[in-house]
Amino acid sequence: MRRLLAPLVCLSALASACGSPGPHAPYPAAPLPSPAAVNGLADLPQDLSLAPGLRNTWDLGRGFALESGGDDQFVFPGAMQLHVGVPATPPSADSLPGDFPELLPFPYDQAWGELAWTTPLSSRGAAPLAAVVASGNALLGREVVLAGSFGRLATGGAQAGTRLSQAVDLTGVAAPVTLGWTQHGLLRDGAVASGAAAWRVLVRDTATGDELEVHAAGAVTSGPIAPLDVSAMAGRPVSIVFELRGSPRSAVAVDQVSLQGGGVERLQNGGFEGAALTPWVVSGPDQPCQVVSGKRMVKGLEVERRVFARPELRWARFVDVFRNPGAAAVTTEVSYLHELGAGQDAVIQRSGGQKALSSWDASLVSPARRDLALVFGTSALPAAFRSATGLGLGGGSSNIWTRFPLTVPAGQVRVVVQFVVLAESRTGDGALDATARAAPVDQEADAIVAGFWPTTGYREGMTAEQVAAIVNW
Repeated sequence: MRRLLAPLVCLSALASACGSPGPHAPYPAAPLPSPAAVNGLADLPQDLSLAPGLRNTWDLGRGFALESGGDDQFVFPGAMQLHVGVPATPPSADSLPGDFPELLPFPYDQAWGELAWTTPLSSRGAAPLAAVVASGNALLGREVVLAGSFGRLATGGAQAGTRLSQAVDLTGVAAPVTLGWTQHGLLRDGAVASGAAAWRVLVRDTATGDELEVHAAGAVTSGPIAPLDVSAMAGRPVSIVFELRGSPRSAVAVDQVSLQGGGVERLQNGGFEGAALTPWVVSGPDQPCQVVSGKRMVKGLEVERRVFARPELRWARFVDVFRNPGAAAVTTEVSYLHELGAGQDAVIQRSGGQKALSSWDASLVSPARRDLALVFGTSALPAAFRSATGLGLGGGSSNIWTRFPLTVPAGQVRVVVQFVVLAESRTGDGALDATARAAPVDQEADAIVAGFWPTTGYREGMTAEQVAAIVNW
């Protein structure tokens, strides 16, 4: 049968609550903050279990570094680790931040409550929330079709919720009425704890808005849910709703949904085996595409990190805003460490007209980790890296440093803009030697470099002040 799979996050496991409570008022309709680019933007398993319409995963930690990206693309604490200060000696591919007491990191202490989510929005209708996929399809990854031959893969979650619903007219239907289904999933939180997830199943009176919550949990028990008594909604026009609230890091699958009233099945396509999802409806709010960190003082500068990513794109943009609240100019350097999941087997090649580095996994492990690129623009300070020179030789380095000189006059702002590209390609799976190119990320890096100023999409969501203060483009 088909199923609904939707990602989300929880902070702690809560006991499930199944039974027949009385109707109550619905949750507020006002949108809550979305976890758009933090803890996911759809963080799914390492096997690239990406839903159609989603290009990537963006896993931010408490220091707003990219901790994973899915498929172990980076090593904790990941890419875009920000440090401020002038090191006594330039970093090399063998350097770690602890080698430089002069460097201070952007603190690893961000809390969910201080984050902000900003426009632009990504419409829930712009990219598919779900698509039908067959049992055994590699896109399903760790998830399973619970029954039958097909599964339904859906993206979403977010604190404002992703919902699967079907309207059913129970007018004239007398008690008893029961609702049952099968479920499977895992709810988990990210590095920036977002609060408890909510996995709810309810029957909503479409005329009055009253809701009968028949199942609510912060942890998902797998298997059939015995038919629950929903007779309180007999005789009413209702909607059966499965709702997932929280950030998009975990997954729940639903199948074999049955609403029995008067001994008759009242749902259509309850096993999701129809040629289309009809009459089920998948819905959820538009999602902000940019998440903004809380501000931190680092070496006399007020630093704010902003991460922008659209679900359909291969790249995420990191905008670091350095504001000088003092009375004298601050002259320093900002250095970014990127620790690659491919480790010493990373083949690192210049791309984007020397303004980017592309990398692929030459470990000879199959499947290799995905190809990636770091697009950093122009700087008077050279990037530091060492590429593996052959397949499986381990002669490279897991570290890349990108570095920028920075002078911020009193009361002014300076901005560093960089991009991370993660592609579907795995050059390491078919390369014959270390001269192979990770073509898709090369092309993406080239497009960013060529289009940063002509194409507004690469600056989308930035303010005029931020754009005017960019130092590396």
